[in-house]
Amino acid sequence: MTGTEIHLQLLPAILYAVDPVLCKHLSATQPFFALAATLTLYAHDIEEYGDIARLFDFLLASPASIPLYLFAVIVESRKAELLEIEEDEPEMLHYILSKLPKPLKLESLIQRTSELYQQHPPESLPNRAWSRVSTNSVLKTTHDPVQLAKQTLADGEVMFGKQAAEIRRADDWKRRKLRLRLLSRKYRRPARVATFGGATIAAVVIAYWLRGSAGEMGLGGALPVLSRLRQEVWGVLRGYVF
Repeated sequence: MTGTEIHLQLLPAILYAVDPVLCKHLSATQPFFALAATLTLYAHDIEEYGDIARLFDFLLASPASIPLYLFAVIVESRKAELLEIEEDEPEMLHYILSKLPKPLKLESLIQRTSELYQQHPPESLPNRAWSRVSTNSVLKTTHDPVQLAKQTLADGEVMFGKQAAEIRRADDWKRRKLRLRLLSRKYRRPARVATFGGATIAAVVIAYWLRGSAGEMGLGGALPVLSRLRQEVWGVLRGYVF
């Protein structure tokens, strides 16, 4: 899932660019409702062979981020239906959004998707959503058709390997964050020893992290991680002190 999470986070950014009101209404609902449709290029939801062939012609001839734009257009077309549901019912919204309407009006959806992509290309999306996507992600490595034409199979294998390594590091970071939280709960002390206890836990966690990561990343790669870790540790210390 880690590799798809950042990609799916482009969807709220697209929705915000198109309709801030609708985006706010869905803000409590994580965009995992779009996973099945975008991962299978909508073949999971379309039954007619002619419709699948038409949609594949469009998607395969377009940038790799287009399936997300198409989903945003589908969500936009259901605005009235979605606004009838309270925004504090994310489970219901998720259920409805995960089921695409049938039949899909493909031609109008394709036309609107093309317009939306031209009006709000990925690099113009709000909240720096595009900058959070890895440079080794297929969304970026295939974004420029000129550069794409120069890529070889060997280039693709190298970029895939780098992306896989980034995903492994992200998963490892999540596991370590979870352990940090569990440690903070297990060894929570009264406020009078909060500073000492918090500092001790922070020192242990940093040592543990460096033991497993410094050799793999090197100093240059470890510095951003240490900065993030410092923020996490401060969050733990605030829990002790305040």
